[in-house]
Amino acid sequence: MTHIFKFLTTPRNQSIQLKRLFTAGLGLLTIVGLTLTPPLAAMPVDETITVTASRLPIVATRAGNALEIITREDIEAINPASLPDLLRSRSGLSVSQQSGIGGLTQVRMRGREANHVLVLIDGIEANDVGQGSEFNFSQFPIHLIERIEIVHGAESALWGSDAVAGVIHIMTRAPIATPSTDLAVETGTENTHTATLKTSGRLGETAYSIGLSHFETDGINVSRRGDERDGSKQQALFINAERSISEQWSVAAQASIQDSLNAFDDVDYVASGLPIDAPFESAHTRVQTGLHLSREQGNREQRLKLSFSRDTNDNFTYPGADTQTDGRKQEVSYQLSWDLDQHLWTGYAELEQTRFKQSGPASPFGDPNQDRRVKQQTLGGEYRFQANQWTHGFSLRLDRNSDFDHAVSLKGSTVYWMTDETRLFASLGQSVKNPTFTERFGYFTNFLGNPDLEPESSLALDLGLHHRWPKYRLNATLQLFSALLENEINGFSFDTETFAYTAVNLRDKSRQRGAELQFSWLPSEALSIELGLNHLDATSGDGTREIRRPSTTGRLALAYTQGQWQWRLTGAYTGSSLDTFYPPQPPYVETLKLNAFSLWSLSGNWSVSPQVNAFVAVDNLTDKAYEEVIGYQRIGLSARFGIKFRLN
Repeated sequence: MTHIFKFLTTPRNQSIQLKRLFTAGLGLLTIVGLTLTPPLAAMPVDETITVTASRLPIVATRAGNALEIITREDIEAINPASLPDLLRSRSGLSVSQQSGIGGLTQVRMRGREANHVLVLIDGIEANDVGQGSEFNFSQFPIHLIERIEIVHGAESALWGSDAVAGVIHIMTRAPIATPSTDLAVETGTENTHTATLKTSGRLGETAYSIGLSHFETDGINVSRRGDERDGSKQQALFINAERSISEQWSVAAQASIQDSLNAFDDVDYVASGLPIDAPFESAHTRVQTGLHLSREQGNREQRLKLSFSRDTNDNFTYPGADTQTDGRKQEVSYQLSWDLDQHLWTGYAELEQTRFKQSGPASPFGDPNQDRRVKQQTLGGEYRFQANQWTHGFSLRLDRNSDFDHAVSLKGSTVYWMTDETRLFASLGQSVKNPTFTERFGYFTNFLGNPDLEPESSLALDLGLHHRWPKYRLNATLQLFSALLENEINGFSFDTETFAYTAVNLRDKSRQRGAELQFSWLPSEALSIELGLNHLDATSGDGTREIRRPSTTGRLALAYTQGQWQWRLTGAYTGSSLDTFYPPQPPYVETLKLNAFSLWSLSGNWSVSPQVNAFVAVDNLTDKAYEEVIGYQRIGLSARFGIKFRLN
């Protein structure tokens, strides 16, 4: 691990260190500032806990980031058809879904790339290394989610590579001692059926929870022509358990498996360049296990974590042309924390090994078969100061990589309560994204690998103001953000000396900046109103507008409760954006406009009894035709009906 520090003093990194020192200076200045203001008369009223905005659980209002928490109650009130439908037009998020239900679905945060979003599932990294370090949001069972925490900003200093734009943390039901069993079934248009079973309780001294889900649909025809449906079948099993070994020691374990089979179309490379009906299928299997050992002794806490995840993707197309990717990640980490009154110190060390296997038939373009491994060693730390009126945080992470350049991530954040109703928060951080396996080693063996690749690096500033009017039960949040991405990797660069393709770091910097405004109002006990408006300006290094980044998004949600009924009307607006199209005729590459669209959904929940709840949901009420990726149509007007039982 001592080698990690050597690269900090090399000449090639001296310019980078200026940015590090600037960030460190910000953290020191905010800490000094806490002595300049008298304390408030009362503490903040919102004591919601987040486990993602820090290495240890903290009160959400103490985080210096834009943070949104979606609870199980929120999900049941909305009754979304899928996880992408839940996330669409949430503050700072944009969704791009192609193929049918279950097909690749990207989520971008504040104009960054889809693989700049780190996804955690119950605390374990879930980005698929075989799919460009992205996460396919359309294949996660929405009914097994208990909570989602969305943290915006440069989070690599806390969570490492991929957390350039932020973190989306998906959590399933935690083990609880009280026995509880929930069963839900639903059916809908396009021959869609879902069944979910969740149970929790205690076996001796061990608390446990089990979640089981099955989903299937015939889907729709996603291509502009033809009538072949692109359906999906998905199953998932999640098991969590924990046990106290002694007064100081406890152990927790988790295991899950997700399996899906999804239809997708071919592309007409001869005439139109658009999707065309084809009997293609893709299969995805994800396995995840984790073991956590923790010890609490006075003001000190120790954590040892071991985790393993594996993503296998099979594409079944033409005879003899099937391909497979197999990505595996193993991680061991140790964390030690001290809580000294208002000061919280955390240090950690991690060892991570990632393996990527790819198989398929050779062609004139090359041989795709390869088996690669990379390793990463990490040292990191976090300091937090919490007073009545101020909260400050500073994080540092050093990564030593086996196959590309090393990286340093830094972050400073601060929260300041001007009054009991007004809160200011800010963060400044430098985050990194390691090269993907394809960028480092290529898709075919005749790709020229580049061992000198540097991780992509982003310097991001976030500012926020939150104010509440208790008398009117009104809350408003304004957030401004700006980021510069450098060392962006072009994974398809032609080398004129070797006449081969390789990956290179670009010299020009891309920029992402914008503003987000959120309102929530409770005019009465029966009615609640939420409104969100987001503006984004994302440009590449040459100043052109980035693709699949709508400049304007918005969200309106009205919830009304009357007796045993609760109704919720939700509208999501996605402004126009650009996409890249590859026609089979000259000029072979075009930039086309994706039209703006609005989606409205209506959900009604009927509490039949304390043990039985029924719901009806209608999606895309106006039957809007829209595309989030050129040539891939999305589903129109659809409806679902379901019943939920609490068995004990």
